[in-house]
Amino acid sequence: MQVGTVQKLINIFNQSFRELGVVVSLEKLEDLSVTVHRAMTAQARQFHTLEHVFTFVDVNDPIRNLAALYHDIVYFQVDMGFSPAVWEMISPYVHQDNATFVVAEHLSPDDRQVALIMDVFNLLPGHRLSSLAALNEFLSALVMCKQIGGLVHDKDLLRMALCIEATIPFRPFTADGKSHFDVMEERLPAICERFGIELSKEEQIASIKTAVLFANKDIENFGESDPSRFLDNTWNLLPETNAALRMPDVYSISTYRQALSKMDAFFESLDPKTVFNQYRGLPPDDEYQQLTRYAYNNIRIAREFLRIKILGTTILEALAKATGGDAPLSLFLGDLPREGTSIKRLEYFLPEVDYAPWVDQHSVIYRLLETGRTTNVDFDMKNSPLSLFIYRTMAPEKIEQAMERAKEFYAGRLSAHDFLMTIDPFVVQSIARASSIMVYTRRQALLKYAGEGA
Repeated sequence: MQVGTVQKLINIFNQSFRELGVVVSLEKLEDLSVTVHRAMTAQARQFHTLEHVFTFVDVNDPIRNLAALYHDIVYFQVDMGFSPAVWEMISPYVHQDNATFVVAEHLSPDDRQVALIMDVFNLLPGHRLSSLAALNEFLSALVMCKQIGGLVHDKDLLRMALCIEATIPFRPFTADGKSHFDVMEERLPAICERFGIELSKEEQIASIKTAVLFANKDIENFGESDPSRFLDNTWNLLPETNAALRMPDVYSISTYRQALSKMDAFFESLDPKTVFNQYRGLPPDDEYQQLTRYAYNNIRIAREFLRIKILGTTILEALAKATGGDAPLSLFLGDLPREGTSIKRLEYFLPEVDYAPWVDQHSVIYRLLETGRTTNVDFDMKNSPLSLFIYRTMAPEKIEQAMERAKEFYAGRLSAHDFLMTIDPFVVQSIARASSIMVYTRRQALLKYAGEGA
């Protein structure tokens, strides 16, 4: 019989503590589990959830399990702050100064384990945490320290902290070609010495290897062999980082386009070689190279997919702004389809077009546009009929040219009308005509862009 989520957390805590030889009262197990559950079930979370945490669980590895329970407990941007229980634990150690957080200037001698966490993250009192990614990881480790630091040995707390620190993503190599984990190997003996932690050289290396595997597990979706499953996770991240998308059928056209553009910009800046980690032959070269190839391919496919989605949304955005101003995306496209309900949608009124020479019906992009991602999300459709229409109608070089003009439009250097005039007339007229059927209140203005107005 399947147990509930809180009961599952209790079982993981209980088994992990037993493996470490730690006796914890039932009341404490419940308290720890409820704290993690409350922090990880915030409404805004779509990807960094307890389901993600449970994918880490290994019955033979209590260090990994306990680190997993805490590694995403703080997600400041998504949760828009901290839960009261979390803030009570971390407020003595950080304070907010405008857009950054600052580590407290002074630590009590009783905060030895907090100092250990800071040392793992290479932080000093007064250090400014400008990177929100590092902030989340550090504060998650800090919460772990305050929750279970008095229960587990410092040696084990250190190994858990190494795992959480390892999940700070996408770190480049040093100028002399060292990975972050090579640098950690150099730092770790001094950390152990400062805190009187007995870890042999072999144990230190083994601890870093565990952290590397933990970090790779955290971003394993980049290693998906099927780009549609990779895009599932990408789409789950969108409402986490764009609060407006958490209200389906309400968010505006420009809001949706901006969310897609932010994701595209992220992928553009991401070096596939920094996605997965390798340390002392782990993972093995062939596995590591395969993961990196998958990451490269997924990023490439995602960017191509996003550009077509962005262009279709930009044309709608320009039509909206040229005919009365930005509007809910659902006003132009129609509400999201609901099972068992027939809903009027813009794609029903787009013309059928012949297959152009550049269209490969067997390509990954075509499949993604026509069939869609693997799973549903609350704020968007799986497939992309408007984007598929553009893909079948506009040659790749025309799409690239249109995206360049779109940048001028976003920057305000090109009006909505002038932008539309740079796009293939058949595409604009077809989308405008379909939009005129959807948006009765703007019918006459839209028909002018369909070539049917006065």
